[in-house]
Formats: sequence, structure tokens, C-alpha cells
Amino acid sequence: MSENFSTKATRSLQLDMLAILLLPCVSAWYFYGAKALRLIAVSVITAVLCEFLGRKLLRQPATVGDLSAVTTGIILALMLPANAPVWLPAIGSSFAVIAAKLPFGRNETLPFSPAAAGMAFLTICFSDLIFDYPRIVANTALTGSSGSSLAYLLSQNTSISLSSVKAIDIFTGNYPGPMGAGCIIVLFGSALYMLIRRTKLFISVVGFIGGAAFAALCFPRVTSLLSSVVLELVAGYMIFAALFLLTEQGTQPKLPISRLLYGISAGIVCMLMRRFGAFEECACFGILIINAVWNAVDRQLVKALDKKKAKGGTKNA
Repeated sequence: MSENFSTKATRSLQLDMLAILLLPCVSAWYFYGAKALRLIAVSVITAVLCEFLGRKLLRQPATVGDLSAVTTGIILALMLPANAPVWLPAIGSSFAVIAAKLPFGRNETLPFSPAAAGMAFLTICFSDLIFDYPRIVANTALTGSSGSSLAYLLSQNTSISLSSVKAIDIFTGNYPGPMGAGCIIVLFGSALYMLIRRTKLFISVVGFIGGAAFAALCFPRVTSLLSSVVLELVAGYMIFAALFLLTEQGTQPKLPISRLLYGISAGIVCMLMRRFGAFEECACFGILIINAVWNAVDRQLVKALDKKKAKGGTKNA
């Protein structure tokens, strides 16, 4: 594959990802106003500058034009609380590009999701800021929570259930949480666009949702199993992670069956991390774990399928 063709293919994918991200950006602006746009702008500018200057220092071909740094900056910002200080997305984007992107070459060869790496770094270093969500004034579903997110309430094993949280508030994102990941209706719209435009990526997303739902049934944190599945999926940035962290270009397996298993495994690991981990939301860590191990798993899966095909061909002969 020529470098020029590779850049065009990456840019085409990133343009679609930016289109998919448009609705969450509008949602963040609708709920939080100019503060949300300011955080997104800082995150994007930092990511682009780090990639441009990093490539210059390493004397590597410029890759800013493939728009992957822009996508990384937006994804990371949308997982933050709207009241985060402006230096927080700057640090997160810097780490995402410098530590998880530049050392591994072009976007299609990345072993990890840069945005997941940036978010993991921020979660470990600044957890008090990462999970300090502003209370939505119009919210009545979480009376008395004063900024407590659904993910936090689940982590505290409270008596929260579907009967105590209004469905309309769940699906419209009318409760504290990451500024671009809480409105489920908006994420459904983004998922529909991905299904139409990037069906291969959507295979992993479906697997992730299925794996997470299965884990929610096996390890419920509320009494009702239905409540467990629904609340676990809509809390934090689980669905957002499925759409934008799991689908990083370089981490995607080639075969459809491998993509499905990749998604299922990621969903289960993310739920286990959330259930037994130290933070209320651990999806970024779960994604990185699957990124790290799936290349080896994928190789074994391809070998097994090749052997099966070879045996089938021998029998037919």
C-alpha cells in the first residue's frame, strides 16, 4: 500500500468518524454551552500541535492531514466533565499523541487507541477532576445526588433502579456525566450513521454491547437484572467507548468473526473492570487491555480458520 493511498484511506475514515462525532458535540454544547466547545477546541488544537511538532522532531512525514489527531482530540474531550479546567484536555491529548500515537507510526498501525490511553492517564492522575461532574439544573431524576453520575451510584451499590430513574432522563442524558457521552438518543444516531457508512466497524460495536450486557447479567449491581443491563450500558461512557475507542483504525481485526469476538471480549473486560476496578468508569482501561492482547488472539484465530479451510479442501479433493 502506497503512503499516499494510505493517507487518503485514513482521511476518508476520519471524515466519517468526525461526522459520527458531530451529534455528541452538539449534545455537549446543548447541555453545557460554550464551556464544552472550549474544552473540545483546546483538546483538538493540542493534539494537532503535538502531532505536527512530533513528526517534525522525528523527521517523519507529516500526518496531520489525515485528520486522526483531530478525531483523537474530540473523542478525549467528550469523555470529560464540562467543568474540567482547560489544561486537563491539553494534558490528555498530549499524552494520547506523544505516548500512544507518535511512537507507533501511522494511524493504521497503532496497537492502542490514543484517546483511551489519554483518558486512562487522566483517570489515574486526576481522578478527582475526571469524575467531578456538574449537576444539570433541570435534572429531577437523581434528586439529592448533586452531581453524582449513574456510574457512581452503581459503584456505591445504591438502590437505584429503572423505577427510580426516569427513562426520558436516561435517553436524553439529563443527568450528570461525561459531557458528550450521556445522551443515548444522540449516540443511537451516531451508531446508525456508523452502521450505514462503516458496517465493518459496527460489528465490533455490536459485540461490545452484547458482551457488556452479558457481564451485567452475570455480575449485577442492582436487584433487577433488566435494570442492571440497561443502567450499566447507559452509565458513564460505555456506549461512547464502543463507538469511538473500540473502533480505532489500527486495532481492528481483519476477519468479521474476529471483530465480533474482539467486541464481545472488550465489553466483558470493560464491565469486569468497572465491577471490580478502583474507579467508577474503567472502560478506557478495558479497551487498552483488549488492544494489548488481541493481536496474539487474532493470529491464533486466523491460523485455526486456515487449518479448518485446509482440512475442508482436502476432504473435497
